Amino acid sequence: MKRIFNLFCVAAVAAASSILVSCNPDDNTKESEAEKQLKASVEEYVPEVIYKIYGNLADATSTLYDQLAAFKAKGLGSASQSDIDAICTTFLNARAQWEASEAFLYGAATVYGIDPHIDTWPLNKDKLAKELSNAAVIADLDEEGAGAVDEVGVSNLGFHGIEFILFRDGANRKVSALKGKETDESFKQYNVTGADEIIFATAVAEDLRNYCWQLQAAWDPDAPAARVEYVEEDLEMNTTMDNGLTFGENMIAATKPGSTMATWQRAVSTILVAGCSNICNEVANSKIASAYYATDPDYIESPYSKKSYTDFLNNILSIQYSLYGKAGADTPSKDCIMKVLGNQKYAGVASLQSALDAAVASLKACVASGVAFVDDPDAACAAKAMEALNTLDSELNKAAEFVETL
Repeated sequence: MKRIFNLFCVAAVAAASSILVSCNPDDNTKESEAEKQLKASVEEYVPEVIYKIYGNLADATSTLYDQLAAFKAKGLGSASQSDIDAICTTFLNARAQWEASEAFLYGAATVYGIDPHIDTWPLNKDKLAKELSNAAVIADLDEEGAGAVDEVGVSNLGFHGIEFILFRDGANRKVSALKGKETDESFKQYNVTGADEIIFATAVAEDLRNYCWQLQAAWDPDAPAARVEYVEEDLEMNTTMDNGLTFGENMIAATKPGSTMATWQRAVSTILVAGCSNICNEVANSKIASAYYATDPDYIESPYSKKSYTDFLNNILSIQYSLYGKAGADTPSKDCIMKVLGNQKYAGVASLQSALDAAVASLKACVASGVAFVDDPDAACAAKAMEALNTLDSELNKAAEFVETL
C-alpha cells in the first residue's frame, strides 16, 4: 500500500507550491529569458507527456474492460487460451502506461485519491476469498459491475485485483484452471469458481477504466467528450480544480490570475520534486527497500505476473519522459527541462544525466537477470538499483533548487 508515498507526495506538492520567485525585480510583467525557456518546457511537457500517457492509459483500460466483458459473456465453456492471452497482453499494456505516469502523481491521481484506489497492494486475499464465495456478492458484481466493487474491499480493487485473476507464478492463467475451483491457499476453505473470478475481474476492470477516464478528463481539456460527460454526469466525479481549470490548463496557465502556479519556476519545481523525485524516492525506499530489507516482505508490487522490475523501470522512464519533454523519448527535445538546465548553465546537468542513465540501466539489468523480484527480493541487482535511484533522487532535488534561483 502507499501510506508513506502519499504523505510524501502531499508534502512535496506543498513544498513545491511554497516557492515564490521574482525573476525580474525591476519589471515583474516582463518574462526573463530563463522564464521563457521554462514556460516552453512546461507547454511541451503537459500535452506531450501527461496528456499522451493518460490518453494511452484511458484507451488501454477501456480495451481491457471490453475484452473481459466479452469474455464473461462468452462463458468459460466456449473460452480458449488465446482469449486469456489477449486479455493478459492488454492488461500488461495498460499496466505499463500507468507505471509510466507515476512521475506526475502530484495532480488528479493524488488529489482525487485515484492512485490508492487503483494501485494498492498487497491484496487482502482472505477477504477476497470470503466475498467471492458469497452468492449475493457475486450476483451484485455480475449485475451492477463497477457499482458493486466496494463489497470486496478497496485493497482488492484496481490493477492488482485483476492481476491475481489473470496471472499466476509469472505466467498467463490457464483456461483449464479457470474452469475449475480456485486453489490458492487463501481460498481452500471456500468454493470460488473461475466463473466467479471473471465476474469479479470484469467489474473491477470497469471501475479501473472509470478512474482512468477521470484522470484523462481531469488533465486534458480535449479529452473525448463522451468520456468527460460520463465521468461528470453518470459517475459524478470531479474533472476540474477549484479554479475551474483542468490540472493541465492550470499548469500551462502558470503566472496568470487563477492558476495555482504563481511562477514558471514553481511549475518546473513541481515537476522535478513532487513528480520525479517523489516516484524515484518511492521506488528506491519503499517499493524495493521494504522487501529487500524485509521490513514488509509482502509489499511486493505485481507478484502474480512477476513484473515488479518492469514496473520499477517504467516508473523511472516516466522521469526520463518528464525531463526529455515527450512520452517515449530516449533523447531530450529542444525545449525540454533537461535542455533548459543546460541552456541556463546549470553546473549539475551532466551529473543529472549520468544519474538518470545509471538508474535506467540498473533496472534494465534487473529485468535482464531473469529472476523476478518476488523470487529474490534481496538480489544484488536490487541493491545496485536502490543506490542508483537514490543518487538520481538527490540530483533531481539539486536541479529543482537551481530552477528556483532563475
